Amino acid sequence: MKIKFPMCVAMLGLMAAFSNASATALTDTYHGGDAHGYGDVIAGAGVHIYDVHGMDASRSGSVLTVTIYTNFAGNAGTESQWTRNGTGIGYGDLFLSSDWNPHGSGVYATDNAANGNHWTYAFTLDDAFSTTGGVGTIYALGAGSAGNHNPDALLSDHFMNCAGRCVYRNGQEVAVDTSRAVATNTTGTWTVGNGFLSFSFDTSDLDLNPNSFGFHWTMYCGNDVIEGLDPVTVPEPETADVFLLGLGLISLVMLRQRKAAAKLAS
Repeated sequence: MKIKFPMCVAMLGLMAAFSNASATALTDTYHGGDAHGYGDVIAGAGVHIYDVHGMDASRSGSVLTVTIYTNFAGNAGTESQWTRNGTGIGYGDLFLSSDWNPHGSGVYATDNAANGNHWTYAFTLDDAFSTTGGVGTIYALGAGSAGNHNPDALLSDHFMNCAGRCVYRNGQEVAVDTSRAVATNTTGTWTVGNGFLSFSFDTSDLDLNPNSFGFHWTMYCGNDVIEGLDPVTVPEPETADVFLLGLGLISLVMLRQRKAAAKLAS
């Protein structure tokens, strides 16, 4: 007796094989330089607006999508009284590299832009206060020195003007100094959602290890920072192409089974 292999079962098998192949997760365990004694998130009692919960990254071919899960999504422009020019606290740019070498040991309480990881690229936002998102450009960041690992970065100090009346995490890289860094031809999009920010761009023209990405993101005040290395290798073949190839092979097998059955019936 021949056992037929149902098409729907084959499709489910292919979907299961590829549905989880391209996503990785990074939890918020990085504290960063902090002289205020508030732990990971610098805020007053009961204030959770700055919390960053985690991040996940996925790649489809050479297109990288990074999603930051944070309470700050949708709250850009808040606390204008503590920022220079009264702009309010905006979303920071997304810094990336092929590695991550923080200063010190966890929770990296002495790690900051000057002594921490050197970031080689950053996705810069067109409007750090947008309620929906927009477009962005990848900038190449210049080589750092022993005294300043990220000379092309604007720090949280650049945006905040508390005059001792508020607290923020100083010394953290927040945005790109576009007057120093070099714009590449790579652009992408970013989105503000309910509890998340998402960035998507092509990495094919960037000098990065396609299987290893280090990330850094925070808001203008740096009051919670997510930073770390994505350790998971993303499969090189296009998932969609492999899926379609597998689907085609299954269809061919089904067609042959039907032809064989038709011959037996005749």
